[in-house]
Amino acid sequence: MKQIFLLLSVTSCLILFSCGKDETPSPATPPPTLTTVTTATGVTAGPKNTVITINGTNFTTDLSKITVTVNGKPCVVLTANATAITAQIPVNCGTGNVVVIINGVTINGPVFNYVYTYTLVSVTNGQVGYVDGPLATAKWDEQAGLCADTAGNIFTSSYSKPLVRKISADLLTASTIAGNGTVGDVNANGNGARLGNADNISIDNSGTIFYADQTSRKIKKIDAAKNVTTFITCPTGFTPLTAHVVRTSGNVYVCGDFNGNAAIYKYNGSGGLLWRVISHGAGSKDGDSSMVKLNIISFGNCAIDTTEQNLYFASNTYTTNQPSEIKKLNLSTLVTTTIAGSETIGGSNDGPAATATFKLVTGLALDDLGGLYIGDAFNGRIRYLFNGMVSTLVGSAGIGDVDGDAATAKLSYPDGIAFNKGILFIACVTNNKVKKLIRE
Repeated sequence: MKQIFLLLSVTSCLILFSCGKDETPSPATPPPTLTTVTTATGVTAGPKNTVITINGTNFTTDLSKITVTVNGKPCVVLTANATAITAQIPVNCGTGNVVVIINGVTINGPVFNYVYTYTLVSVTNGQVGYVDGPLATAKWDEQAGLCADTAGNIFTSSYSKPLVRKISADLLTASTIAGNGTVGDVNANGNGARLGNADNISIDNSGTIFYADQTSRKIKKIDAAKNVTTFITCPTGFTPLTAHVVRTSGNVYVCGDFNGNAAIYKYNGSGGLLWRVISHGAGSKDGDSSMVKLNIISFGNCAIDTTEQNLYFASNTYTTNQPSEIKKLNLSTLVTTTIAGSETIGGSNDGPAATATFKLVTGLALDDLGGLYIGDAFNGRIRYLFNGMVSTLVGSAGIGDVDGDAATAKLSYPDGIAFNKGILFIACVTNNKVKKLIRE
């Protein structure tokens, strides 16, 4: 009995000793920390495929337990050791914070400034004429207006031989939507319709095209079934140069000439006139509708932001140097302000918007970042206005017809332009081409 008691006592001590040993805390694993993010150029900025190095402490070498994102977009993690992780910036990443997740621990890093690159590509072949069918052999003549629908189909209008044509979203086929190249004013279906001269077309969410017919002084509608009807007959003395439909509201903004003065009209989706702003003589004077002075409004596109707060247009002066100003009309207050360019100076200077210069602006298009693309026709350039600065995206190498990297590419007289899903489509009048400027 005594032996049993001793055995139990020893066993109890061992159990107590064992429990006491298990309760001793082990040293905590220190959390990962991030100190800097660098690139080969020494700045936290760069284009697609830039490799960033994330420096810090207590990283893991197991790549499967590391996630790196920039602007919420996942990067490819390349290497990792205890103090450094390398990762590759994805295409179309955009500017945003570097975020690293290691073993479930999230670390917020600095902002990476993404630099977009641009490539110019010909969509059509430049052959002159009027031939539908496979895009490789299709022909165009003096296409000026251009728009794109949400599916990526491109629509063009020819000025001197009026008709509207479609390039399929897969860029394989050309077809006629309305007209046959003969000037006229006949509402009918497809080839049976006759249209007048137009520099501008726009499209709504249902696929209906709005056509600013300068010859008949009407805004025509061409629906998805190719039926041509009259949306409005413009007031006496008013010649429409642009007709821009807002896809979300159906409102239509028409810019043009009213008895020798620039004018902007707003219509609702039923064709009812809501208001008009008429320039008080030629010139450049900002302010409300009681005092504003404008020169000839762009023959190409105007642009309206997604909230329908502002309308952007070009006021052009036809002098030796064809200078242009980029204007903004507040659609609530009807106050016009100049946001870039000068009435009296033509040229191609980039830099701060107030001192930037243009030479006959024909087309405008807003992108998904809030930037404004500018078709600078006589300079043969696509310019870009963003955060108060103007830059040249393509055309700095000169006027011509050269595809490829934007630094060496050339184009000729960009007229109608349209932005859709990272691509700017451009109608080049003088070489009968549609081109696309791909942003990555």
